[in-house]
Amino acid sequence: MKKIFPFPVQEVTEDKKRLLKKHLLMDNIKRCKLFAKIVILFETILILMHMYSSYTNSGTVFVIDAYIILYLLLWSFSILMVIYITIYERSSNHSERKTKLFQNGLWLFVIFFLTWGALVTLVDQRNYGHVMAFAVNFMCVSVLFHASNKTILYLYSLPVAVLYIGLPYAQSSGEIVSGHYINLSVFLFFCWLASRMLYTSYSSNFYQRLLLTEMNENLGLKVEENEKIYKELASANNQLKQLSVMDELTLILNRRGFRQYVQNEFENIQVKRPFAVLMGDIDSFKNYNDHYGHLEGDQVIATVAGVFRTHLNEESSILARFGGEEFVAVLFDVGLDEAFAKAEKVRQAIERLMIPHEYSSAANHITLSIGVTAGKAQYPDEIFQLIGDADKALYEAKASGRNKVKIRIKK
Repeated sequence: MKKIFPFPVQEVTEDKKRLLKKHLLMDNIKRCKLFAKIVILFETILILMHMYSSYTNSGTVFVIDAYIILYLLLWSFSILMVIYITIYERSSNHSERKTKLFQNGLWLFVIFFLTWGALVTLVDQRNYGHVMAFAVNFMCVSVLFHASNKTILYLYSLPVAVLYIGLPYAQSSGEIVSGHYINLSVFLFFCWLASRMLYTSYSSNFYQRLLLTEMNENLGLKVEENEKIYKELASANNQLKQLSVMDELTLILNRRGFRQYVQNEFENIQVKRPFAVLMGDIDSFKNYNDHYGHLEGDQVIATVAGVFRTHLNEESSILARFGGEEFVAVLFDVGLDEAFAKAEKVRQAIERLMIPHEYSSAANHITLSIGVTAGKAQYPDEIFQLIGDADKALYEAKASGRNKVKIRIKK
């Protein structure tokens, strides 16, 4: 037949069992300390009452008998227990051996308290014949002290043995002894049952809290992991967006990026703002590619882009590669004269590089033609119109021999 245990315990790992033992110990420490203080208070009252009774009956304050000896023993032991627990609590170094010894000390206190109740009950048999002292102590331990079934039976064994063996010697009435055995056995069983129910509930709640904590930690890790993935995806998405609007060769805006930038920049402008537009084109670039190769041509395009960046203020201008060898720059809050001067500096800088180009119709090195225009704009369409005017000025620069800067005045 399958063995059925009335108080099933959850299947848990050894680590969790150790955590439960540690938690039980800390909880029992608090309970035992509080209980010891209560015992000190009650024993003090009993000692005072005994002294008063002795003085009333015999005129002597302190009469030595079994009761006063037992009261003083429990009172002294409880004071020592409070001191013992306080010293342990104040110590920061709790080794495994020290913790084990302290736990044995707690068990000793519980055994002493139960045995004391058994001894008081045996003394009571001569005068009263009741077992109240032991029953109260046994019930207090069963309810207040949480321990495993093996431990609780170990704590019960000595006090119960003392009482059951001593009853026939302390109580002369065989009928009363039989009644005590029956009543105590029933009472002790239900106390044990209550202690098992409380322990099972305590351990189950503890494991449930551990499980909940683990679930929350796992959920937190999952959320953190999802946030990390989201950030990585957002970063990757942002990089893709950047790549879609950037020219890979020159690392400046491409034509699509330029249009998006202009659309966004002019979306919230309330009044017309002065702008200048530069359109630059490398002279005879097709001939350069045909004779020097596309790799050399790419290097020239990247070099020209670098020269533009050097002579334009990035905070007050937009620079883009508008086509194969064509560049466009929009300068904010700049008039026609200043725009012409900047364009001329760019053209001269390219010429000073003296990059060989024997197949150019303008010179024997790389040169640049630039068209310039200026005006005021509030909407993107007005900027694109200025770009069209700059493109016409560029056409005029090429038509007049290349390697020039031409201005087109907006009418």
